[in-house]
Amino acid sequence: MKKIIIGLLVAGAAVAANAQDKALLETLVKKGMLTQQEAAQIAKDSVSVSPAAKSTKSIKIFGGGQGWYSWGQSSIREPGSVSSPRQTSGFTLQYVKLGVEADVGAGWSGTIVTDFGDGIKGTNYLDKVIASKKFDLDYLNGRLDLGLRKVNMGYEQNMCDFGQLAIDRSVATYFFTRADGNDSVAKNFGSRTVGVFWEGNVLQVAGLYYSAAVTSSVSEGSDDVLKASNSLSFWASLGYKKVAEVNGESISYDAGINFGYAPQGSSLAYDEAIGTGSIWGINPYASINWRGLTFIGEFFFQQVEDYNAASAGTCRSPFGANATVAYKMDLGEWGALEPVARFSFVASNGLGVSAAGQLSSGSSLGYDSELRNGLSFDNALTMFVGVNWYPTAAVKTSIGYEYGYYYDRATQGSATGAGDVYRAYNNTVRAQVQVLF
Repeated sequence: MKKIIIGLLVAGAAVAANAQDKALLETLVKKGMLTQQEAAQIAKDSVSVSPAAKSTKSIKIFGGGQGWYSWGQSSIREPGSVSSPRQTSGFTLQYVKLGVEADVGAGWSGTIVTDFGDGIKGTNYLDKVIASKKFDLDYLNGRLDLGLRKVNMGYEQNMCDFGQLAIDRSVATYFFTRADGNDSVAKNFGSRTVGVFWEGNVLQVAGLYYSAAVTSSVSEGSDDVLKASNSLSFWASLGYKKVAEVNGESISYDAGINFGYAPQGSSLAYDEAIGTGSIWGINPYASINWRGLTFIGEFFFQQVEDYNAASAGTCRSPFGANATVAYKMDLGEWGALEPVARFSFVASNGLGVSAAGQLSSGSSLGYDSELRNGLSFDNALTMFVGVNWYPTAAVKTSIGYEYGYYYDRATQGSATGAGDVYRAYNNTVRAQVQVLF
């Protein structure tokens, strides 16, 4: 599978390169640096790759890479003792993306984006695979997507991986928008999945937009707890964005709400046959950008049917939020500098936030064996501060520190029950470098 994907991308690159060679030869002839006969001979000797579909209008090749260095320290406070802090550190290639986008005419296009980095798992190296059709009619304006992509749930989640203000996504984003769970409950809601998606604009009101989607019930990050796509999930959103002039200066804002419903979005982690339950959730959000200052705020609320043995179908109502502020300063020939701060929290209402799964993006960085073996907490709070430096538009370097505090134990696979006085503390420092093309 990996070799096939790479082969397709190389072929796409060859098409683009052939078009550039032809334009270069024509320019050299016009400038008198080559004769027409010499240019014809060079073109004859060149290898030519043509699109299989003659109607293809254009092919765009794009991609980027992002590498991390991470250092983490964690400790657990339990009844009568405090664990010694544990430290780990290392390098990872978080995102390694290569994509092809083809305009095949009549409003149709196709996009394939691959990712060979550590930040994406369980999707066969595929970040996005869609066929799209644009509509621009008197009564209908928008785009229809068919394939694999993210649903509209979580503002930070749907920001580009290379466009994150903080280095990594927050604890709330991971908890509410990805398939996750602890030793008793598995929650399958949000992020990448396969389905039919509509992104539309209301022509009668400039700036008003909406979306709708019907997708598979299994989403990114699932460990096959919901083994088959035997149910559908439903998504919708409504928002308004505008660029306004205030005293001669532009201020842009975007506000809206996302909604999702998964009839079989939750299940008992170790035995799906006991029962599956529904999940529905809302995600209101707002962002403002003015003179380099950016503020993003969003809130999550979900209702989850919990089918573990003790709950017998009890509805849990977790909620949480993100608040991010950044200020981008122009440094002239030195590029731009952007300080960033973010606050995030989760109140899981008994579902449990996995400290190892959230703070380290699924790795065991900085956590002892107890955290890796299912210890989860009812509440989580994290605070991030960092700075981004953009020496050019295509290069970004970042460094940041995040403090994590987890409290009120929700579950642990084998020891005493929920409610014991457990605390987990985490300190994480990350640095990153990314290059886009």
